[in-house]
Amino acid sequence: MKLLCPVCGKPLCREEKSARCENRHTFDYAASGYLNLALNKSGLHGDSKEMTAARTSFLESGSWLPLRNVLAEKLQAMEPAVTVDLCCGEGWYTRAFPGTEKYGIDLSKPALIYAAKHDKETQYVLASAFRTPLPDQCADAVITCFAPVAAEEIRRILKPGGCFLHITGGPDHLRELKELLYEKVILNEENPPEDILTLQEETTLEFRFDTDRSTLQNLFLMTPYAYRSPAAGKQRLEHTEHLSITAQFIIRTYSR
Repeated sequence: MKLLCPVCGKPLCREEKSARCENRHTFDYAASGYLNLALNKSGLHGDSKEMTAARTSFLESGSWLPLRNVLAEKLQAMEPAVTVDLCCGEGWYTRAFPGTEKYGIDLSKPALIYAAKHDKETQYVLASAFRTPLPDQCADAVITCFAPVAAEEIRRILKPGGCFLHITGGPDHLRELKELLYEKVILNEENPPEDILTLQEETTLEFRFDTDRSTLQNLFLMTPYAYRSPAAGKQRLEHTEHLSITAQFIIRTYSR
């Protein structure tokens, strides 16, 4: 185990249901299996139980399985020994990734409960992606999918020669959903992270997926559109039984 004590920075060792450092700082494993290493309990801002449930249901429907398969194949070709998924959520992508040691980092307790229950090959940790409890240059591969990029931390924990995968939505991602919700559709802006590492490859993955009423609602609830859509758009969504939607992902591969 490569995890560090968030108090003193010393290595943690597992002792039954707890992890403890040489200075006797002790942290408990949850019943589901994730380890809580968040010190500022009042400052947690992970995804809510409702958003996590919607995203979990949508992803488990298999609508975005082509993306997970492509990411797993890219990582498999790199043969990483240590893989770190920052902002891993419920671990739907993480559990498909290769790695002798795998770590999933997130601040959402509901997401990590699900992740740890369904993936015993990964150590899930409640912590911030911007202050990971991991040592310098420990990871062969780091992934951030649909989340802010913790550039400084990624540079710190990635080994020389290691890779970082960053996944965002392309300009046409979910276009049909936006057309349903808004009178005027604005394409997604491409904002690749700046000055993080050396960009080695940028690819676009695009496909269409069909949604029924339930899947469409879960997709809506897991996106920012759930908070930003006008009432008229939400009403149109309520009366939509089926929708074919474009999925467009930009996959950037960086090296250290």
